[in-house]
Amino acid sequence: MTPARLQTIEEIFRAALDQEPDQIGAFLDTACEGDEPLRRKVEALLASRERAGSFIETSAVGLATRIIQNGQADLLVGRTIGHYKISKRIGTGGMGEVYLATDITAGRKAALKLLPTRFTGDAERLKRFRQEARAVVGLNHPNILTVYEIGEDHSIHYIASELIEGETLRQRLMRGRMELSEAVDAAIQVASALAAAHEAGIVHRDIKPENIMLRPDGYVKVLDFGIAKLAESAFAEATADGTGSTTLAETNLGSILGTVRYMSPEQARGAPVDKGTDIWSLGAVLYEMVTGHAPFTGDTPGEAMSSILEMEPPPLTSYVAHAPAELEQIINKTLRKDRAERYRSAQELLEALKDLRHKLEFEAELERAAAGPLWRSWNPKLVGTAVAGLLLGAAAIWLFRGELFRGPQFKRVFLRRHERRDPRSPG
Repeated sequence: MTPARLQTIEEIFRAALDQEPDQIGAFLDTACEGDEPLRRKVEALLASRERAGSFIETSAVGLATRIIQNGQADLLVGRTIGHYKISKRIGTGGMGEVYLATDITAGRKAALKLLPTRFTGDAERLKRFRQEARAVVGLNHPNILTVYEIGEDHSIHYIASELIEGETLRQRLMRGRMELSEAVDAAIQVASALAAAHEAGIVHRDIKPENIMLRPDGYVKVLDFGIAKLAESAFAEATADGTGSTTLAETNLGSILGTVRYMSPEQARGAPVDKGTDIWSLGAVLYEMVTGHAPFTGDTPGEAMSSILEMEPPPLTSYVAHAPAELEQIINKTLRKDRAERYRSAQELLEALKDLRHKLEFEAELERAAAGPLWRSWNPKLVGTAVAGLLLGAAAIWLFRGELFRGPQFKRVFLRRHERRDPRSPG
């Protein structure tokens, strides 16, 4: 089932909830327009919701499960799950609730994510998720969230991880677009995390501002490796037949499949994903960091997906007058509709971003030098000529650095020049 189809089901289902009980049948006649499979799925969701509302569990485990399903987060404060005592909720989303907790065994603070029960009903799927999550932990990468434990307590599945001080990239972007250097540096760190994960055969599937944390010391952390795959699998199985499920009735379809604006074309089509999907999503995030606007938009998720599949984003210069051409080229390459035309790997993208950062740093240094009192006192024509010469030399170094600065060839050239300059050398 494609994401567009799932979105249609969700929209009709949620609209039906606003109808009077005796008007739902007539509403579905109009909304489904004779599409019987569509109507059966919506009716199954409505029936599941009704059953869920009338089913009351009295055990402590049942209470916790209902809290997770229904979002009654405050009722968990003060409770202990595993060996983690919950203090307060610090985040929420389609992938689960996140709480500040204390590890009463190790005596340290932790972020405790409780996975929705709709993701954890299949033992084999959960086993694969744990294997992938542990593989990510094994990478021990500075830009990947450190996970302490993947555990279970009376059917409640949780992930305990390091508690990160700072804010999400989404929170940062709510204050406006980022400076070019800030955006490029953040993208470099995310690309580094993806390169390490892809090397281990792990695809994130849900790179978006909500899954990127910015620490006060400048470090960037990528969150939720593996969870998007778990959610996708659960959702596909829950909608494979026309029966629906109790948990599906509580699900926000768009959040399970990842924020639509950062989906790759292959995700929007419901096609298999690979590392090219993460490259696309990072390109979309970088575009928004630089411009303050998502590259693909729409009034509804369906319109946003159509934009992803059919449209090209406005050029960076529509929002940033002096955006570097190299940055435009990098973003355009990440956002190619055909994944074969994108960067071949996150490592290749990482190298392109590092090259751009070097260029931006050099230009910033030139600007600082040109603004100094000594330069201001010189003849403007001489200053212009000197700057042009420096730029030309920098360009030559930048273009040919692979041959000049690597290997024995550079060493021989450097030694010959050094010997000619050394007054102690003969001749």
